[in-house]
Amino acid sequence: MRELRIQNMKVGEKHVTSAKMVTRTDVDTFCSASGMLHPIFLSDDYVKSDEASQKIGLKGSVVPGQLTYAIMLGNLARERIIEDVIVQLGSNDVRWPAPAYPYDMLRTEIEITNNRTTKAGDSVIVDYNWQVKNQNDAVVIEGKNTCMFKKK
Repeated sequence: MRELRIQNMKVGEKHVTSAKMVTRTDVDTFCSASGMLHPIFLSDDYVKSDEASQKIGLKGSVVPGQLTYAIMLGNLARERIIEDVIVQLGSNDVRWPAPAYPYDMLRTEIEITNNRTTKAGDSVIVDYNWQVKNQNDAVVIEGKNTCMFKKK
């Protein structure tokens, strides 16, 4: 079986990764390293007692959106799909339609929207749409990326 590489995928081709459970420890470590120490990420008690959190329907502390973005890339990297990346050129139209919670199982789904060889011919620029979905099939983050990859 050939190893899937994003730069070899055709426009319209899709891929779904396996899921990763985001743990409480993942959230705590990310918040500590990034300085994002807001209690909405760290305390169920805060969320349950916060009127604004309750008004928007949060069930408990949430996973920072930036961590869900990192999980999206990690899911692709874990499966070696983006192993040959040279540089990420952009990320656009990123939105968080639903919250992710600790212990959600998050998988990444991608669809190739453009794939072109550079003028030099030694690399490929790939545009792809991506979504991260939880175990209930709810989209928790989505966007569009453009990256340059080694030609293989």
